[in-house]
Amino acid sequence: MKPLNILMILDSLEIGGTETHVLEISKALQARGHKIVIGTSGGPFAQRFQQAGLKLIPMSFQSDNPIHTNYTELLQQMRDIVVEHEIELIHVHLIAGLKIANQISQEMLIPVVFTAHGMFYPWRQLQSLIDGCEHVIAVSHPVANWIKLRMGFPQKQTTIIPNGIDMDYFAPSKTPSNKFRQELGVKDSDFLISLVSRMAWGKTRIIENAIQAIENLATRYNVKLAIVGSGPDSPFIRALTTMVNKRHSEDLIFLTGALLDPIEAYQESDLVIGTARVALEAMSCGKPVLAAGNSGYVGLITPENFAAHWKLYFGDHDYLSFPNSSKLEQDLEQIITKPDLLEQAKQIRPLMLDYFSIESTINQIEQVYAQVLAIDTVQDSSTASIHDLKPEISTTVIPPVVTERAVEMPIPEKAAPKVTIKDSPKLAATPLVSVVIPTYNRAKYLSQCLAALFKQTYRPIEIIVIDDCSTDNTSKVVEQWLKKVKSDELTLRYHKLPVNLGFASAVSIGYYLAQGEFVANQDSDDISHPERIASQVQFLLTNQDYDLVGTNYEVFTHNLNQTKKAYLVRYDNNIVKCYREGNHCVCFGSLMIRRKVIDKIGGLTKFMVGAEDYEYVARAIVQGFNVQNLRPVLYYYRQHQEQRSKEFYSLRSSLTAHVKEEEQ
Repeated sequence: MKPLNILMILDSLEIGGTETHVLEISKALQARGHKIVIGTSGGPFAQRFQQAGLKLIPMSFQSDNPIHTNYTELLQQMRDIVVEHEIELIHVHLIAGLKIANQISQEMLIPVVFTAHGMFYPWRQLQSLIDGCEHVIAVSHPVANWIKLRMGFPQKQTTIIPNGIDMDYFAPSKTPSNKFRQELGVKDSDFLISLVSRMAWGKTRIIENAIQAIENLATRYNVKLAIVGSGPDSPFIRALTTMVNKRHSEDLIFLTGALLDPIEAYQESDLVIGTARVALEAMSCGKPVLAAGNSGYVGLITPENFAAHWKLYFGDHDYLSFPNSSKLEQDLEQIITKPDLLEQAKQIRPLMLDYFSIESTINQIEQVYAQVLAIDTVQDSSTASIHDLKPEISTTVIPPVVTERAVEMPIPEKAAPKVTIKDSPKLAATPLVSVVIPTYNRAKYLSQCLAALFKQTYRPIEIIVIDDCSTDNTSKVVEQWLKKVKSDELTLRYHKLPVNLGFASAVSIGYYLAQGEFVANQDSDDISHPERIASQVQFLLTNQDYDLVGTNYEVFTHNLNQTKKAYLVRYDNNIVKCYREGNHCVCFGSLMIRRKVIDKIGGLTKFMVGAEDYEYVARAIVQGFNVQNLRPVLYYYRQHQEQRSKEFYSLRSSLTAHVKEEEQ
């Protein structure tokens, strides 16, 4: 193929799979004689591009949706690059660059090729831009399905081309240095697992599960976990890691941060947990891989399931099951105790050599370029193509089996959704609300709590009291209130547990017993305003983009007429920011949750005892659910000496925001 002048557009150069892919194909294309120019705003990964001798030209990308002055500035910058470097084709990888490239394409008649690296793009925005592309490259089968079915982009203009791996570089180490292990302080005899991942989206859930699984396995095996990566959820993972390591005589979990080159982590590990490009690189290094990613859990990759798991992109774009720590722990234990499984997994490298090499990927990319520019080209038959992997991997551009989970996977937006507030108190519908009250020896407060719920203006309500094996007269208090139930629209259910299971289990049991479309929390020593449930239901009915809603609250000791303001609560985008910084800004007792949240992430865990509420809200945010707080004071938080939160104050203070109080 004749050399081309190609403009690669990559909005920023963070450390991640997309950036690594662009680096590798740019190096390989340049080695074949093409002139590669990269327009980017830069970032920590720029060093790797410069070391490879690639030309970086600064562009002032500031957001995913450039507007006004920034949009005009970017247009002029791209025009200048096209003219100065006589660009013949623009290859775009992220959405802001696509918006600019489409306009330049129309003005200057330069064709645009777009590589879709996943399903994380805001789909409505992408749908409005993708029609301006001459061709779309999908890095996996699920992404190709998504482009065709969700975007409506023509199948004949879509090609599946996987990430290409430099097999000479990502190879088994001939002379292990153990440098990575030594820096961590991990012994040669320890079974070292490296989890290489960005700390964001569903990947954070995988990291959380792995930490919990390793802590459990460490009681039986010499196992350690190195977490390689960074991202917006780093503070949460850091807090979790610190807490786990403090519970043991030696560190079990190690955080390395993002590495410009993770090859030593791959080569010196006994097992790698990862997805997408990480899985491919680790397998190329001859390491067994347990695949789990943004979409969900896949499991150990073997020669037998390799082709099938590639169609899921190893858990990044589709999955076999939802992730959970128990399943991960079981699989890890099986791998640790059965060395033959590790040896079997190492046999995957020959498949990698034949079908996922950078040479094969570049051959296919050049074919796309030639098709777009109507250039005759001769395919190099000496290099295998991904389409030669039969029978498991389809030779069609779009595979015939449509994976519904991949097509329907929600795409997290960066900004908080717009909130709709209606003045009218009338509700469009009256779904059942389940109010879950976990309680342990709170009989003297429970009656006031139930009285406030009986006074709620909203109906229908079911109140579920989960008695965590109380030793006081809690059952008698509930019996008195059971006699006061006079309407089918208010029910009271009482369940006394045979043993004390703790707060997290009591709440989770209540969640599983709840029958309502919405589930409301309620602490047994606190009091809800009569309009609390009605206000939260109306909010969720009129704001379908939100899934959890708390309320502002005030603090009292004995008398509700003497309350103090609480300054814990945050609103809108500040909620996500707060949790990503490792802080807490939702009063858990005031929270109302859509049923689909519980169906997706389950109940509370015991992993962060004393901060289960923080962990649950953080987990919901990580899974893509939106959280809001109502500004009116609709919940009253009681302070007393027997509070559960006082017992764990030292832990919670390290994880949550401080609450300032002042006399009203």
